[in-house]
Amino acid sequence: MSELRPTKPLPDEEIVEAFLRDEPAFGSALEWGENVRQGIGDGPTLLIGDQSEISLMTPGSGSGLEYRMALLARPGDHVVLRRRDVDYEDYLAEYLGLKDVTFHQASLQSIAPVARQIWTSDKWVEAFAQTARDAGGLTLNPYLTTGNTWRLAKEIADAARVPVHVCGPSPRMARRANDKLWFAGFARQVIGPGATPPTLAAYGPAATAGLVRRLSKTFDQVVIKVPDSAGSAGNLRLDSEGLKQLSLADLRAMIVQRLHATGWQDTYPVLVGVWDSDVIGSPSAQLWLPHLSDGPPVVEGIFEQRLRTEVAAFVGAARSTLPDALQKQFSSEALRIASVLQRLGYFGRCSLDAVICQTADAPPRVHWIECNGRWGGVSIPMTAAGQIIDPLPSKAMAVVQEVLKDRPVRLPDLLELWNDLLFKKGKRKSGLIIMAAPNHPRGGLINLLSVGETQDGADAMLDEAMHRLSGTAPV
Repeated sequence: MSELRPTKPLPDEEIVEAFLRDEPAFGSALEWGENVRQGIGDGPTLLIGDQSEISLMTPGSGSGLEYRMALLARPGDHVVLRRRDVDYEDYLAEYLGLKDVTFHQASLQSIAPVARQIWTSDKWVEAFAQTARDAGGLTLNPYLTTGNTWRLAKEIADAARVPVHVCGPSPRMARRANDKLWFAGFARQVIGPGATPPTLAAYGPAATAGLVRRLSKTFDQVVIKVPDSAGSAGNLRLDSEGLKQLSLADLRAMIVQRLHATGWQDTYPVLVGVWDSDVIGSPSAQLWLPHLSDGPPVVEGIFEQRLRTEVAAFVGAARSTLPDALQKQFSSEALRIASVLQRLGYFGRCSLDAVICQTADAPPRVHWIECNGRWGGVSIPMTAAGQIIDPLPSKAMAVVQEVLKDRPVRLPDLLELWNDLLFKKGKRKSGLIIMAAPNHPRGGLINLLSVGETQDGADAMLDEAMHRLSGTAPV
């Protein structure tokens, strides 16, 4: 077990040199052939919304959330999904104007990642190679960039003999950035020892229980996280008071049992840390990291996350209303973290999550929690809004994501229920956008983006939609 706590922040140059020296693959992980390149190239884009390569995210039969990436499509683009929903594709065309987009369905029987299904199939590879040949190039834009993404780019490029670009980081960079333990140590090196809550790594069940016991003696709440999963999946929040009566053996058994219930399969290390108290906000910085030669990272938006507090489960977000000074500090630290990631070779979409803590006798402080080295529940709607609503009359927007457990929802019913609220291209400049097909293995999926002329208007529209769905009147 180890604590990720450097004594003081190092200059950015030294941090970058140290990481590249200790992990040379940061610099060599893009060597996939002369026609495979990182970035955005000529020709159409192939969008892949598969999330199954994230730890604890099972392939299942395809969740409607896969369709979120389709909202980033432009005319001539292609989208591959585990399960197609023709009704939702009709909605995308009729309401959002996404008409010249080709949808493909991967195998429902295979649990292999979608990108792997494609690159291991001569038929798939040749089909997209022909697309690339006809257009003089192709760009792959996946929800999460992995080795399967880059191998797919190589297979298509080798067959087509034209450039194939990957819009995302190298496999090594993506793996590190999405690891909560790695990011905790990284943030402390870049920002300083107070950049995160106390965060430790445990390499076995006994070590995990021991660290939980140690932290519970000083802090009110402790959290255990599966470090390579996303969002709240694999999070265990433990109240210190309730642990006092447990023996160390019972504590260890309870932790392992609850982790197994999340789908965890005895992989170590796990993260053991302190759950912050006195939290006054949960902002996220939505970033775009271009190639180093094209300029510095850009903060494209700061959103306040709306969480279910027991496990920090994401249920929505809206534009941040942090005070100007705090917003400036948050942006400055986010950009510094992003600039070091960029110099390690990170390219593409990225978001950084934090909490703002404040006690009565101290100024607010930013605690960085995780890096999402991929697309996500805020960055997709934020980017899609700018593409679909052109020109975008306002940056006021809000997002909600809910699963109505054991309650299937039909898209035609939602279209009727929200008829007067829905955005329709060419007719309205604001309104609701249904971000995903409503099918979900556990019930009805609600994933909505509200774009309004003001933030209050966007919030009110979202509230009205959810009240109609629940059959209650808005407060």
